[in-house]
Amino acid sequence: MKRKVDKKSVLELGKERVVLFDGAMGTMLFSYGLQFNEPPELWNLLQPEIVYKIHHRYAWTGADVIQTNTFGANGVKLKKSGYEKKMEEINLAAISIAREACPVKKYVAGNIGPTGEFLEPVGKAELKVLKKAFKEQARILVSGGVDLISIETMYDLREAIAAVEGVREVASVPLFVCMTFEKKPKGYFTIMGDEVKSSFRKLKEAGADVVGANCTLGSQEMIDLVSIMRKCTDLPIIAQPNAGKPKIIKGKTVYLQTPTLFAEDITEMVKSGANYVGGCCGTTPGFTKVINEKMNKLRIKKGPGV
Repeated sequence: MKRKVDKKSVLELGKERVVLFDGAMGTMLFSYGLQFNEPPELWNLLQPEIVYKIHHRYAWTGADVIQTNTFGANGVKLKKSGYEKKMEEINLAAISIAREACPVKKYVAGNIGPTGEFLEPVGKAELKVLKKAFKEQARILVSGGVDLISIETMYDLREAIAAVEGVREVASVPLFVCMTFEKKPKGYFTIMGDEVKSSFRKLKEAGADVVGANCTLGSQEMIDLVSIMRKCTDLPIIAQPNAGKPKIIKGKTVYLQTPTLFAEDITEMVKSGANYVGGCCGTTPGFTKVINEKMNKLRIKKGPGV
């Protein structure tokens, strides 16, 4: 059931102060026993109490925005694991869990990730098929009452635009879009060669309200990227880096950066122009807690407009 509450748009809040998104969902699910060949989104149906616990921990350690466990819950991606017929059930369950865990004055973001398919010349995926998948997932997320939609980890601008266009055909909610960039000798690019400035211009034209980057980069590298992103667009900026570079220890992927160092880097990103911040792979509610403490100190120091 949707809860009625009088609160401003997350876009309005972002004009007043830095807004904190949550951290990694996958990292947390793996810590609770998720297997690598298991779709994380299936836990909305099989282990809802654990998904609830993760959302709840992020909300109560300071996150303003909780993202639903629906990153891979589009029809194209779910078809690979045989769960495409449960797409609506999975997405609606995710919203219900997030709503229950999230205090009413905070925000639930419908999370949308890439399909995992590649367009030509690398693959054979068709844009119209991808756009249809994103449109259908967005329709479900909006019908479930999300406050905003967060499109993340897009490595092909064409797919990102298809996602934005698909969302905009069914929804007018605030729309955040994060590309995932790698640091190259000549700057920051996606694996498909998309650079920052033209990507952000085209995403804005397609209907994005906030643009930025997540994943791939650790927080140190993201500081420089935020400075570049701020110069490339007049839209608000979101930054969600990983907790450093991953290492394989005893067969497990481990992120070794500490919450304190991560939060210090996030503070630098805010000073460089980030309006929305959060964490990606390797981050936990412990990271959110320290970031929130840093942001509160920054707001007190510089005033409520920070």
